[in-house]
This record gives sequence, C-alpha cells and structure tokens, in this order.
Amino acid sequence: MSETAPILEELRIADVMHPGILTCARETPLRTVASMMARYDVHAVCVFGGAETSDVDQLWGIISDFDLVGSALAGDLDLCTAGTTATTPVVMVSGRKTLDEAARRMVENATAHLIVIEPDTGQPVGVISTLDIAAALAGAQLRVGPPRVAGPEPVGAA
Repeated sequence: MSETAPILEELRIADVMHPGILTCARETPLRTVASMMARYDVHAVCVFGGAETSDVDQLWGIISDFDLVGSALAGDLDLCTAGTTATTPVVMVSGRKTLDEAARRMVENATAHLIVIEPDTGQPVGVISTLDIAAALAGAQLRVGPPRVAGPEPVGAA
C-alpha cells in the first residue's frame, strides 16, 4: 500500500502549477515587492541576480508573503530589499514529476513554494504551492483564469 494519497502519485506538477513567475531584482525595495504581491494576487516573488552584478538572469532566491510579513513586523520594510530578505537557495522541481515529489520537497525544505523548471533547459516555467496541492487533493478545478506572469518590476515602481 502506498504511503501517499493516490492523487499525489497520479498528477504531474505541470497539471497543477501556476505557469509563469513574478520576478524582481535583488535591489527591489520590500514595499515594491508587497505591491507586486497584492497587484498580481500571488504569495511569492522570485528574485533574480547572482552575486555578480552582471548575472541578472540567474534565479537567486524567493520571497514569500510570510517572509514579507516577518520583515514588516521587525520594522524593516522600508530598509530592506528583496536581496536581504529572500530565502536561498531556491528549491526547484521538474514539471514532469508527480505531486508526491513536490509535497516531499516542500516538507523536507519547510517551504510552501517550489519553482517549477523545464528539465531540458533548467529555466523556470512556473510555481507550485501548497495551496495548489490542496486544490488537487480537494478535486477543485485547477489553473482557473490566465497565468499570472510578469517580468521584473522597475526598482522603485509601485
């Protein structure tokens, strides 16, 4: 007998994820990140930019709504940037894997969001969250509406 719910073994991550990612640069102020989350109705924003300033195309970290609220409670919202708040390293998973793999990685890494990658290129193609898995377990309609996709926000944009 399987240790995971059958639905977790039957559905692929690509069937449940939100396609596209919302991104910002490491220097983006947290208040701007909060505005992005509210505007696009998302719970996480991917942070791009490697240790080298020229490496802006590298997925570097992720900021969740929980991270944002923690910074706000500490009084740091206007003093911090995406780069000082983001969780690193980013936990990634192939869209070809099943939901049980996503659930395991979330639990093992104590995270509610995974970046879904295209395995042939390693490029991020979406996000899967614990809420996406909950919807699948409940048999709810998946991926309602257009994908929430946006590129980097200009620094200081609100």
